[in-house]
Amino acid sequence: MEPTPERPSPASWLHSVRQGGVGSIRAANEAVRHAGPERDAALLMGKAALATVIAWQFAVRVLHSPAPFYAPMAALLVVDRTMVRSLGASGQRVLAVVVGISAAWLVGSWVGVHWWSMLPVIYLALLIARWRRLGDHGIQVPSMVLLSLLTVGGTDTEFTYLTIVETVVGGVIGVLTNAIVLAPLHIHQPRDQIRALTRKVCLLLNDMAAGLRDGWDSDMAHQWYDTSTEIIQLAPAIQTAIDEGRESTKFNPRDNLRRVEVDWAGYTQTVEAVRRSQWQVSGIARTLVDAADENDAQPAPTQRFLESYAQVLDEIAGAISHFGLPADAEREVVATYLRTADEIIDRLGNEVRTADLEDPQAWPAYGAMLLDAQRLIRELEVHSHKAVMPTDSGPIRKPARRIVGRA
Repeated sequence: MEPTPERPSPASWLHSVRQGGVGSIRAANEAVRHAGPERDAALLMGKAALATVIAWQFAVRVLHSPAPFYAPMAALLVVDRTMVRSLGASGQRVLAVVVGISAAWLVGSWVGVHWWSMLPVIYLALLIARWRRLGDHGIQVPSMVLLSLLTVGGTDTEFTYLTIVETVVGGVIGVLTNAIVLAPLHIHQPRDQIRALTRKVCLLLNDMAAGLRDGWDSDMAHQWYDTSTEIIQLAPAIQTAIDEGRESTKFNPRDNLRRVEVDWAGYTQTVEAVRRSQWQVSGIARTLVDAADENDAQPAPTQRFLESYAQVLDEIAGAISHFGLPADAEREVVATYLRTADEIIDRLGNEVRTADLEDPQAWPAYGAMLLDAQRLIRELEVHSHKAVMPTDSGPIRKPARRIVGRA
C-alpha cells in the first residue's frame, strides 16, 4: 500500500505564504529603486493591464460588442518584451483567429454542424495550429473553430465579422500601448552582464595566481574548476540578453528618438572570447585538481614553475581588464599583456624541454598547463580586435548615431 502524501501543516503553509509575500515585496521595492529586470517586468505587466482595459472599453463603447472578450484578450497577449515580438504576436494572433473563424463559417454555411463535418474540420484546424508561423497562437485556430461552430453554428456573419474586428483592434491597441508607454529598450542589462562577466574572469585568474604563489590544495583547485565552469554556463544567457537588446532597438520609437546605436556584434565577440577562454582556464584548473588528488598518480609541477605560471595568469587577467575598451592605446595595452604572457610561456616551455625534471612523471601536467595557456592567449588575440567592452562611464544617450562602447 502506497504511503499517503503528508499534507502541509497550517503553520508551514502560512510560512510559505509569508515567504512568497516577502519575495514579492522585495521584487517590487527593487523595481522602484533600481533599473533592471524587476522594473522591466513590472512595467510590462502594467502596460499589459492598461492595454487590456483600453481594448475592453473600445469594444464596449465603439464597437458595441455584446461580449467584449476578443479585443482585451488580444491586447493582453501581444504586449511583449520587444516591439518585434509584440508586432509578431499581434500578426500571429490575428491570422490564427481569422483562419479559425473563417473555417468554421465555411463549414457551417456549406454543410452545417454535424459529427461527420466536425471531425475533418477539427483535424484540419489542429494541423494548421502546428504551423510554425503561428507560433504560440496556433492553438487559437481549433479554439475559434470550436467556439464558432458550437455557439452560433458557424453561420452567424455578424459574430464572425465582429470577432475578427475585435481581434484586430485589440492587437493594434496592444502594440500601440507597448510602443507609446516607454517602448521596451533593453540596452543596460547586457552591458551590465558583460562587465560582470569579465570581472568574474579577472577575479578568478588573480585568485588562481595568488594560490599558485602562496600555496594551494585540492579544495582550492576544485573551487577554481567549478568557478570556471559556472562562468562558461553564464555565456549563453548573456548572449540571449544581447540578442534581445539588439531586437529591442528595431521598430522602437524610443531608439529613434534617442539616436542610439550599440555595437552588438562587438558585445557578442567579447562574450565569445570569454567563453572560449574559460575552456582553457577550466583545463588548467582540472590539471591542478588531478595533481592535488592524493589518489591520482599525476605529480604536480615544481613551485618554481607554478610561480612563473602565476605571472602568466596575472598578465592574462590584466589583458582582460582592458579587453574590448575603445582607443588604440587600450588595444596596445591588451597586446602588451598578452605578449608578455606568451614570452613567459615560451621560456617555461624551453625550460621543460631542456632541463631535467625533478619528477619525470610530472611531464603531462607541464604539457597540459603550457598548452592551455597558449590556447588561452591565442583566443584572446583572435577576438581582441573585434570585441567591445561596455564602459561604466560610457553614456547610452548620444546626439547622433555612434557606436556605444567605442566612443
